[in-house]
Amino acid sequence: MSVDSPPPVDVWEGLPRLSRKGLELERRAGAWLESSAVQAAFAWLDHDGLNVTFDRPEVEFRGSGLARPGLVAQLRWPRLRTRLAIGVEVPIVHAVVDRLLGFDRPFEEARLQTTPVEWGVWTYLVVRSVEEIAAAGASPFHLGGRPEEDAFDVSIDRVGPSAFEIEGLGEITTIRWAVNVGGVAGTVRLWLPSSLSSYWIDSEPAPKPRRPITPAVVETASEWRAVAGSSLMSRGLASLRVGGVLPLSGSPLTGTPEAPEGDLWLTTAGVGANYRIAVRIEPATSGRRVRVVGSLEHIPSPPGDVEMSVEPPRAAVPVVDPLDAPVTLTIELGRLTVPLSRLADLKAGEVLELNRHSREPVEISSNGRIVARGDLVLIGDELGVRVTSVFL
Repeated sequence: MSVDSPPPVDVWEGLPRLSRKGLELERRAGAWLESSAVQAAFAWLDHDGLNVTFDRPEVEFRGSGLARPGLVAQLRWPRLRTRLAIGVEVPIVHAVVDRLLGFDRPFEEARLQTTPVEWGVWTYLVVRSVEEIAAAGASPFHLGGRPEEDAFDVSIDRVGPSAFEIEGLGEITTIRWAVNVGGVAGTVRLWLPSSLSSYWIDSEPAPKPRRPITPAVVETASEWRAVAGSSLMSRGLASLRVGGVLPLSGSPLTGTPEAPEGDLWLTTAGVGANYRIAVRIEPATSGRRVRVVGSLEHIPSPPGDVEMSVEPPRAAVPVVDPLDAPVTLTIELGRLTVPLSRLADLKAGEVLELNRHSREPVEISSNGRIVARGDLVLIGDELGVRVTSVFL
């Protein structure tokens, strides 16, 4: 390189890297929203036909999206002497109000700013939601274990287009959900002080009531992985970096990152054996749905994997760090859980839905454990994966 050459530019600078703290908060936020207590607290919304679905939450330890247009519900929590807020993007605000009021909004008005009428409707929705969460005991923050300490005594401050006032709150954490309301896509954000998010991470999970288990209500299920291909890491997991691109060796996938095509395997592992089902990606589903094209196959594991063998003593070898050992990573397009009763009746032609939204990254696993996430990209004419998050 000559002395006049400019310094190299890191083209991957700025890509997200999820910390263990962020991953734990993501898990807790997802588990809270899917808990039976929260589902019960929001059951009244289903009666109004809103048909709201949430994707996996994403966490940023900064005030992300504070200036985006939309509607902001600012809340106070007097017992903790703090404030938090919920931000809803404009399309979602309109979609919810339109479905509640039975209004068919013209397409050209879908991006117009929110109105005072909509602020009033959303004020009712937020107040009712807070009351239902408190009544169901569904507070996400279990700070002491006693009802008086965990009481969700949050009150509404204001609802409108004004940005969340973060003065005096210190660092802000953002939890973001991609939301779909009757076919309208948008984003909902929860902003809270980072001290409160730390409470959430460090607090003990809410005790779950034990219920009697009877054979009539229990159905064993198995988890299946849609394997899109593999990638050899000759220098081990230590070389896995955010921004790195992994080629897919032996991948049957073709098409584009937005619309992958081709046949692949659904695989699962049992005791001493592996199982797989041949499937084909459904067109125009962005890889979210697959159609069964083959029957269940049973692949016995090699005998050496389950039998002990006696080997002669070998000379001592240097100890290798596990992260430096060569490893083959598996690229998963998604996963799904199949009850045994349905597995027994599974036939060619049936369509199965993976647990991955079309906008979500694919998962990269090693021996069944997820070690990274990434986005599908084109490497020439073939598909590969660009790593966006690493969990080591």
